[in-house]
Amino acid sequence: MLNEAPKKPKKEKDYAHPTGWQLFYRTQRECWRRMVTPYLMYLFMSLLLLACQAIPNMWAQILLGTACIAGGAFYNGHLCYQYGKLHYGALVAGELHRRNEEAGLASGGDHHVEREYSPWKGFYIGFLIGIPVVILGCCAGAFFDKIYDGTVLGPLLGGYSALALVMLAAWAIMPVLWLRNYVPGMGGIPLYWSLVMIVLPVVVSGVFYMVGARAERQSREAQAERERRVIEAREQAKNEVHVQTEEQRKKTLQSKKRK
Repeated sequence: MLNEAPKKPKKEKDYAHPTGWQLFYRTQRECWRRMVTPYLMYLFMSLLLLACQAIPNMWAQILLGTACIAGGAFYNGHLCYQYGKLHYGALVAGELHRRNEEAGLASGGDHHVEREYSPWKGFYIGFLIGIPVVILGCCAGAFFDKIYDGTVLGPLLGGYSALALVMLAAWAIMPVLWLRNYVPGMGGIPLYWSLVMIVLPVVVSGVFYMVGARAERQSREAQAERERRVIEAREQAKNEVHVQTEEQRKKTLQSKKRK
């Protein structure tokens, strides 16, 4: 029977001390990972928005469509609020690791520095949510209303870009289509205006990300204050000299006599 060669121990990655390039692409990966769920929320609400456009009444289309866009923004804010709390917790853990290392204590290398809180990350996550709007909105704005002599490539590209924008990010293009279809004199506005809607996820993500981090900080400070008060009360109780009253002395003597 052949002896198996001993397995080499698997080399663990040190996430706590990345190089500059490692920190860059790991941060990108973390932000792209965090944008997926908010983007899907906008996508689901966009599908509901498109379903509402089948209603023949103009005001019903606009009001229900606006409610769908607001619903997507609500889910976006809630998720980024949780991201802010999570990343602030990672920041606190990272500061603890760094203090331990400065004191010469061994600190775990599994801490992910790229997950630590930084205010710009919320706005960047919101920008990543709007990446499809940037790409498709530019193509649709450039080619949708153009007429090219002798070729259909421009209108074809613009049409498909506008269709893809409607399917993937209706929350961005539908307000522009409402203006084109229902507001007199606005029928010729370019689809470039759909790019303005990217402000929605950027602002919502950035603001709620910071609010979540602040809420986590206040929660931790309140917890630390409660623990401090408990320790102070315990020490105070130990140092107090318990003095019995006359009535308490009588009760103590009576209980001893009964025993």
